[in-house]
Amino acid sequence: MIAVFDASVALKFQFHDEEATGAAGRLLANFVEGKIDLVAPTLFTYEIVSAVHVAVNRKRIEESVGYKAVTYLASLGIRLYGFDDLIDATFRLARKHGLSPYDCSYLALAERIKCAFITGDRKLYNSCRNNIRRVKWIGDYSDAGAPPSPPAS
Repeated sequence: MIAVFDASVALKFQFHDEEATGAAGRLLANFVEGKIDLVAPTLFTYEIVSAVHVAVNRKRIEESVGYKAVTYLASLGIRLYGFDDLIDATFRLARKHGLSPYDCSYLALAERIKCAFITGDRKLYNSCRNNIRRVKWIGDYSDAGAPPSPPAS
């Protein structure tokens, strides 16, 4: 099974004061055990570094903890897809759904490889859960595995 996931989910692996960290931990365990293949567009790594940088600046975490978080997340071996092949779909989805191009890059990848897109961004999930069946909330992830892949759109 394969799923696209965004930086908001990966950050829950490290920031345990966030919502749905238990489900994110189960997703990570299933990835490490080879039960699910997690993929993301290359934007993912930039978002991770940016979010950890902000957390350090806001004194949410110490700089040394931030460095360890970035290093750990980079070491997971998440398969990243180049953005060049997602540009058109990203723009189309952003225009169609009124979402940010950043968020739509993940959705464009999920559409391209026909799998679920798991997010930990509650606002994103709530804004599109009724219109885009591929989008799944990390809090709904269970030990049984990833959310079922939606039908092709």
